[in-house]
Amino acid sequence: MTEIKDILKLSVDERIHLVQTIWDSIASEAESADISDEHKKILNDRLEAYKNTPDDNISWKEIDKYTRRKL
Repeated sequence: MTEIKDILKLSVDERIHLVQTIWDSIASEAESADISDEHKKILNDRLEAYKNTPDDNISWKEIDKYTRRKL
């Protein structure tokens, strides 16, 4: 296995490429990853809260607009 010190010797472009390659490999396997029962419960609880109180939710468009104003 490659050591971190060896990775840090790579150029920025090489490290970015490496990270992208690693991320792509994770993403391709993510669909088959197991989710713990605890995490499933959290996701289900959040989905139920979203469905039960739609007026309490903020759209991505609103979040983006708010964030851009703060920048």
